[in-house]
Amino acid sequence: MKPKVLVLIISLLVAAACGALAYYFKDGLPPWAIGAFLGIPLAGGLLAAALVPTTPEKPSPVEKEPEEPKDIERPPSPEPVAEKAPESPEPEVSAAEAYVASFLGALQKEGRFLDFLQEDLARYDDTQIGAAVRSIHPKLRAVVFEVVELAPVIEAEEGTEVWVEEDFDPQKIRLIGNVKGKPPFKGILRHPGWRFRKIKLPKPRKDQILAPAEVEIP
Repeated sequence: MKPKVLVLIISLLVAAACGALAYYFKDGLPPWAIGAFLGIPLAGGLLAAALVPTTPEKPSPVEKEPEEPKDIERPPSPEPVAEKAPESPEPEVSAAEAYVASFLGALQKEGRFLDFLQEDLARYDDTQIGAAVRSIHPKLRAVVFEVVELAPVIEAEEGTEVWVEEDFDPQKIRLIGNVKGKPPFKGILRHPGWRFRKIKLPKPRKDQILAPAEVEIP
């Protein structure tokens, strides 16, 4: 699988998990928080995919079979000896996988993020889930905001009137509601959007370990 595709798939999975969590608590969260739960993982994944260099595949050289010399007597071939198959080495980690692993590892280390995604929330009531989220939210937030410096797409308060110019970028502004005719439009800002000013990717890992196993010695 190509590194860029792998980064996007992982960011979509993380965004889906965060979106499910935001939907679970949608009644107690402001609108911007739901967008942040979805936007931050997607923004990080898109940036990581953009920073991963595209490595062209090198064509494998065609090896020519050596010509056998003629009129030379060869000794009889010894019988093959059964040898133990060597252990297969761990697959090489690409640059994209290394950065994604480092980011997921940081989320796991500070807020047990991977453990939280593995939990079956249907077994717990809302009070238990709320208590758990309250404890891990500041830790996960600290990790994400240490990596990503966020800024709103539109510098205005939610609920205020804004103008959408004729040459607006649909990637930056999404029109909702009763959209008719052609821009410019005047509407109510329901969410200011998110963009990143700067992303400081964590140091990439060189192995496939996201979090070490923990063994307590009595």
